[in-house]
This record gives sequence, structure tokens and C-alpha cells, in this order.
Amino acid sequence: MIQNKITSIYYVLVALISLIPFPWWYYSVGQIVTIEDSPFQVLIYFLGTRLLLSDVLTFLLTAFRLYVFIIAVGYAIQAMRGNPKIFSTMFWFPVLYILDPILIYVLFKFVPTLLGVPIQYPFFLWGTETFTANVRGGQAVAEVVSYPTITYWMALATAVLYPFSRWEIRKSKRSLKP
Repeated sequence: MIQNKITSIYYVLVALISLIPFPWWYYSVGQIVTIEDSPFQVLIYFLGTRLLLSDVLTFLLTAFRLYVFIIAVGYAIQAMRGNPKIFSTMFWFPVLYILDPILIYVLFKFVPTLLGVPIQYPFFLWGTETFTANVRGGQAVAEVVSYPTITYWMALATAVLYPFSRWEIRKSKRSLKP
């Protein structure tokens, strides 16, 4: 009989999410720069060509992907056997990933200013907007796109199980006390 069903389901879903090779968030600035990222990969394109930097970052993040997968599978087995463990990484990642657009705001707000090209960028962009910047007497116009992908929503839905998993673990530990 499987024990700790919610916790077991949570860890199986975490393992599956960690294996999905798709980004969690998509950004594009006029199709000049495109970034597709997740905690397990970063794909950066400049004028349609993937940058070597993104391959290096993704290679390094693959180790983290494998770590999360192995821990999740091991903890799922332990939970099914009645010895549940706590692994909150995949709870916090989707929850805190909402900060990603804010980090992009910092990037697009301050880096162009340092280069002498001030632009107006909203604090939180979700969807598509057109931006205009004055550059050396001319105007530059770019369509900026930012949105979470279905993979992000799946990861966030999985994270919803985490508090219930913690509750289930506490409840099972209390029932074991004499």
C-alpha cells in the first residue's frame, strides 16, 4: 500500500516537471533579443541565432535538472514507503519565478541608461507592449513580449501540492508518536 499519497504525487510531478525540456518564461525585444528560460535552461537568441553563452548556461543547469530529478524520484520512493522527506526547491522556484519579469525590468531599465539610451519600461510586463526610446536624435521602436509558458503553469500547479504534502507529513509523524 502506498503511504503519503499527496507527498508521493508531489514528488512524481516534480520529477516530471524537471524533465520537461521547455522554458518557463518567454521574453522578446523586437525579435532582436529573445530569452526563453527556466531553472533548468537559458536560451538566448540574438537576431535569431542562439548564443554560445546560452549553451554553456544550459549545460551547467542540466546538472541542477538531474539533481532535482534524482532527489524527487528518491523522495517519492521514500514517501511511498512511509518515510517522507521534505524538498522545497520546486515549491519555491515557481512561486519566486514571478520575480523574473521584475529582474528583466531592472535589466531593461538600468543597462540602457548606463549606455546613454534611457527607455521607459514598465515595472511588470506580462503580454505585449510597444516601447519607444530616443536614440541620438532618432526614435527606436520595439515590441516587447513577456509571458509565462504552459510549463511554468504546470510547475506552479505542482507547487500548490507542497503545503498539502507538508501537512500530510506532519500528520503522519504525529500518528507515529506513542
